[in-house]
Amino acid sequence: MGESLRALQAPFAQLGASLSRIGADGVVLERAGRAPDWLPPVGHSCFEAPTLAGMEADFAHLRAHPGEALALPGVRLAGEQRLLIAIVWSVAENCFFALTMPDHGAAQLESLLVGERRAQQLAEEQAAAAQKRARVSEAYYRDIVERDVDLVLRLNGDGVVVFANRRGLDQCGPIVGARAGAQLAGEGGAWGSIRADGPEASFEQRLRTPRGDVIWVWWRVTWLGAGGGPQEFQAVGRDVTLLRNLRADVERANAEARHALVMRERLKIAHDLHDSIVHSLVAVSAQLRLVRKMQERAPDMVEPELARAEDAVRDGLARTREAVGQVRFERAGLDGLGPALTRACRRLQERTGIAVEADVDPLLNGVFGERAEVVYRIIEEALRNIEAHSGAARAQLVARSSGGEIEVVLTDNGRGFDTQAKHPGHYGLIGMDEQARMIGGSVVIQSTPGQGVRTIVRAPQAQQEKKS
Repeated sequence: MGESLRALQAPFAQLGASLSRIGADGVVLERAGRAPDWLPPVGHSCFEAPTLAGMEADFAHLRAHPGEALALPGVRLAGEQRLLIAIVWSVAENCFFALTMPDHGAAQLESLLVGERRAQQLAEEQAAAAQKRARVSEAYYRDIVERDVDLVLRLNGDGVVVFANRRGLDQCGPIVGARAGAQLAGEGGAWGSIRADGPEASFEQRLRTPRGDVIWVWWRVTWLGAGGGPQEFQAVGRDVTLLRNLRADVERANAEARHALVMRERLKIAHDLHDSIVHSLVAVSAQLRLVRKMQERAPDMVEPELARAEDAVRDGLARTREAVGQVRFERAGLDGLGPALTRACRRLQERTGIAVEADVDPLLNGVFGERAEVVYRIIEEALRNIEAHSGAARAQLVARSSGGEIEVVLTDNGRGFDTQAKHPGHYGLIGMDEQARMIGGSVVIQSTPGQGVRTIVRAPQAQQEKKS
């Protein structure tokens, strides 16, 4: 080794490095340290080394730009650690110097590269797994939606249908790509009012299917983008045609029941008027015939008999006014259940002298409608039974509204009766029970001979039965 190279090599040797010289033409001039492990022998071209093969242009660049260096980090020799090779051009020596030293950062760099590659691989595997789960979820969702008996539509922000399940296509026709508001035009449609920033919309709509059938669909339209979901609407429609038909049937049945109730009340009024007017007229007629006969046989008895005839006329007139008055006051559905019950108890006491105590919940003053009317008529029938059959001296009515239910309890201290015994020709109790069932309520009659009667009427109280 030349003296100049030894002098240059000395400081690098302490670092475990070595220095070699390469001529301007690439021929190895001197080797030192670990250079023989990667440089060819002296006198051979350095480009024969696999490490420098094909790098003639790089060496020429170093000659043209003194001060620059060609660094080859991480060179691994067989069974050795990685090396750092740096090559520079020396103008003063007119040759290349190749510095070879251990590359302590190569292992860390390799570890970082391996870790980065592993992290990238894990990220790719996770992304692939997420895509697979998304595909499975989408397939599962589509399978559920396609099998659903409901109509399922998805609409973009402009209201254009981008997806329809099999049921939706069957009932709505070729709707994908069309605006829902235009394609689903029909009674009750509210597609034009749905907004992404608005509440969930629900409405019933009358539609005509491609087969020409008329159906009613209840739609629920939800914006999915609020929780970070897709920027679109989801509309789920349920065929409620059968439900609407059943609702119409119930309305018709209620109308028929109300008509039957009106007819029953008309018959009752006719019966009451018959009992008051006809009976009075029959009595007066018999009395007048008797007076005609007495006029010849016992003239002194005519005056008393005429007086009794006048009493019969007055009694008939009073009973007729009473019947008409009952018709006039039967307005529980309009005036409120509470006042109607109180009024009925007062009239019974005025008419018969029976002491009637009425304890009516003030909440019932604001209960109106059909059920209030039916409850009133049931209690009115029970009051008539007290008047006609009980022989009672006292009666008590307690009416309460609690937990969405109306309860009226009417008791008397009359003679009572056997509730298990049959009473041919008397249909009042049966009618009371039928009227209660008609409004979803019940009537319970509790009685024992000699122990009076206890009548309990219960009926559900709907919100719409309260007058606003």
